[in-house]
Amino acid sequence: MVMALAIRTDNMYKDVVGEHGVDPSSIEALSPQLKALHTHIMDDLKAGLNGQYGCLSLSFTMAPALAAIQTMADTIRESCRDLVVVGIGGSSLGTKAIWHGLRGHIPPAAPRLHFVENVDPYDLKQLLAELNPEDTALLCISKSGGTLETVVQFLVLRDWLATRLGVARARKQQWIVTDPDHGWLRALAREEDIPSLAVPPPVGGRYSVLSPVGLLPLAVAGIDIGTLLAGGREVARVCQDAHYDANPALEMAALYYLLDTGHDKRVSVMMPYVNRLRLFVDWYCQLWAESLGKERAAAAPAGSLPVRAMGAVDQHSQLQMYLESRKDKMFTFIELTHWEHDAIIPLSDADRTVYPHLHHKTVADIIDAEFRATREVITEAHHPNLTVEIPVINAFVFGSLIELYQRVTVYTGLLYGINPLDQPSVEKGKHVAIRYLQTRKRLSDLSDIRP
Repeated sequence: MVMALAIRTDNMYKDVVGEHGVDPSSIEALSPQLKALHTHIMDDLKAGLNGQYGCLSLSFTMAPALAAIQTMADTIRESCRDLVVVGIGGSSLGTKAIWHGLRGHIPPAAPRLHFVENVDPYDLKQLLAELNPEDTALLCISKSGGTLETVVQFLVLRDWLATRLGVARARKQQWIVTDPDHGWLRALAREEDIPSLAVPPPVGGRYSVLSPVGLLPLAVAGIDIGTLLAGGREVARVCQDAHYDANPALEMAALYYLLDTGHDKRVSVMMPYVNRLRLFVDWYCQLWAESLGKERAAAAPAGSLPVRAMGAVDQHSQLQMYLESRKDKMFTFIELTHWEHDAIIPLSDADRTVYPHLHHKTVADIIDAEFRATREVITEAHHPNLTVEIPVINAFVFGSLIELYQRVTVYTGLLYGINPLDQPSVEKGKHVAIRYLQTRKRLSDLSDIRP
């Protein structure tokens, strides 16, 4: 079976980038371990959402829930012109990445989505000033049901709606996605009869975009969530093979792991050459960092540092560092092979004299040349790099990308011998933040800061 995505890994190997690349014998020596961890995951996936790695089953297990999700989405669409999506991190980044990438496919009549993530009083006040409460709905998303930043902003937004519309009317413009049984949000949904959907218990926030966490708001925006899941299923089916030669996620994981542990490649740069994938890199950075940045008892800490870059913009801001600084980096390029919109570069006779190389060229030709030039000089500088080629940008391709990188991340974590599904130090920071709140003195006058 062939994926919509094409993964080009030649530049990760020693025969192209020299000693900084992976020796084919190294990945072949890892093959028994790769087969064993793949078998472990495949056996676990037989339990679907009841398995430890249920997040890798979502493209299949969510299909029966699509009708219910779409029905709720249609209800929300009929009730509002603006939907405020309240969430942070895994409850927001993947959804926002897909929404941003597919914004050109969204029907004109669909509600506008507003993502309330970071706690910024100024931005929150500006957003409320732009919204009409009569036409605004709230969708609060938190796996735990108690994420501090999300709870606080949802409380403010609920109060804003209730003050202007009354409590009863305000409740009719609220929806929740959270744990099926536990947490403050689940208790609130029960107490106030707020419509809600459940996040499957084994699915952590950063792996949840193909669950109701992402599917509901994307459906509200008019994005085809069935096609999104179909893209994920295609990658899942291709990745059923236990040998890295036939399983792209397994090969990518092995390469990223070997380059870190055997070649000191501590920095992993993702550089798409298409603006619509800019926020996809934000999602990838959380997925990679939170899943793999772990201590190990008998070895060096796991994980390479994910870095955002944007082609061709960051050729003008980061490329100098990449080419002449430490050889501690590996690169992932994402190339769009077909541009659905393009424009011929208009040149006068005088322009052609100055820019003869632009004659009969299009805007897409320029970004293609910039990409190929950057990849070439990165390779000549002996930096290992791979390229993910995508044919178009649509819901199917986004589902494929999400599924691919979730699988790569889980495989890589298991190679390190760590749990790629938890985030113990993040939880530690949350407890410390609460301690600061408990010791902070109350402001003397709150009268002038109510939204």
